Amino acid sequence: MKHTVALGSVLFSLLLWSCGGDSTPTAPTPTPVATSITLSPTSLSFTSLGETQQLSATVKDQNGATMGGASVSWATSATSIATVSSSGLVTSVAEGSATITASSGSATSTAAVTVTLPNIAVIVGDSTASSVTVGNQITLPIVVDMSQAGDLNLASLQVSVTWSPSVVSYVSTTTGTFGSVTANDSDVATGTFLVNLFEGSGTTESFRAVLITFSGVSTGTTAVEVEVTTAGNELGQSVIDKVTTRKHDVTVSN
Repeated sequence: MKHTVALGSVLFSLLLWSCGGDSTPTAPTPTPVATSITLSPTSLSFTSLGETQQLSATVKDQNGATMGGASVSWATSATSIATVSSSGLVTSVAEGSATITASSGSATSTAAVTVTLPNIAVIVGDSTASSVTVGNQITLPIVVDMSQAGDLNLASLQVSVTWSPSVVSYVSTTTGTFGSVTANDSDVATGTFLVNLFEGSGTTESFRAVLITFSGVSTGTTAVEVEVTTAGNELGQSVIDKVTTRKHDVTVSN
């Protein structure tokens, strides 16, 4: 009887072994899913048109592992400002801002693009408008603003100043950091003269070139305006296309 029980136990054990009763099932490996994208760099700055810069995207799955073969699509929020190729190459088109978006599956990431062209501003007055009464005086500075000039180095700058002599009359000029005036009686009487704002070896600094004083003649409004006649850098090259101007409206009242 004891031999029969022992034999049965052996047979039962063999049966369990043959059926894999002692093995543990292996869980299936989850399919990698694009969960995050990291862009490098995260912002791009351009100072000229047609300039290119490359963006790179690193895609990671739900476990934080890099997905080297993941497909990435690219898009721009403003093709008029910056375009992007299928490989992430960004090209500047015009001045302004745009956002580049990289996508892989449901994961997205963005990079900011700024296109800022060098600019020298010649500004009349500290604001855009002011007022004066008849017989009283007002002094307006001509300011050369180099804060947005980038790498431009100004060596010469001359402007023509105009106004309506029936509204305000020219009184005098005072030179500021730089500047000199070329004028005669007939120029002043007709409301115009030339101002040499800078003439030197080059500067990257903003400055007040000339202060112009006017007197109110009669009620009305006139624009004191500047028009750039010459502008060059220290190498003698013209940068007149990089210069913008702002006028100043003067209102004369009783």
